[in-house]
Amino acid sequence: MRTVKATSRPRCCPARGAGATLIEFALVLLLGVLPMVLGILQIAALLVARNTVNLATFLAARQGAIANADRGAMRRELARGLLPLYVPAARDGQVPAPVALRAYASALEDVLLLDELQIAAPTGAQVEGLTQVRAGRSVIPNDALEYRDRRTQEANVLTLVVTHCHPLVVPFVGSALAELLTAIDGDAIDQRCYARGRAPLRARASVVMQSDLWVASLAPR
Repeated sequence: MRTVKATSRPRCCPARGAGATLIEFALVLLLGVLPMVLGILQIAALLVARNTVNLATFLAARQGAIANADRGAMRRELARGLLPLYVPAARDGQVPAPVALRAYASALEDVLLLDELQIAAPTGAQVEGLTQVRAGRSVIPNDALEYRDRRTQEANVLTLVVTHCHPLVVPFVGSALAELLTAIDGDAIDQRCYARGRAPLRARASVVMQSDLWVASLAPR
């Protein structure tokens, strides 16, 4: 009597199963992990830029303190403070003068056309009744400040609020973030940034005036 040996059935297409797993892993990586990594990079870039904007705002306020709160002088100093955001990285740490000049021109253009520089204090109500005319200008006096009344001392504290429109440079995530913020943020200044694919970064700085404050500088522009 012949004995028939039982044979196991061959495994079906192990290579195909491994290939499908690899494709699924690639899809998860592409659709799940990659956007998260890009989002983290974009947020990190904004945080680094925020530090520069904070310093630039302080420099602008300090310039205003010695320049009669002149908006033109403060905007030029703000552009100078924002320069690190516009200068390309240099391998040896040295930036050629022509490159630095072009970067400053770009920073100043953004400051004049996109960014917002607001004098939050003193306000018109704070300076009412405190003005004097000097050299044909209405000013808040800064001399002998320690002997003046409290209202005059408070009116000599210059507070700036700067909104800088910073580019969203990370691919895909930057444009998606701008569209999302456009839908949920109705601020007119912020909308101006989003329309250019940028994010608004705000900073605030206060300094004591070191010169007479020109009242005309307080008018919104």
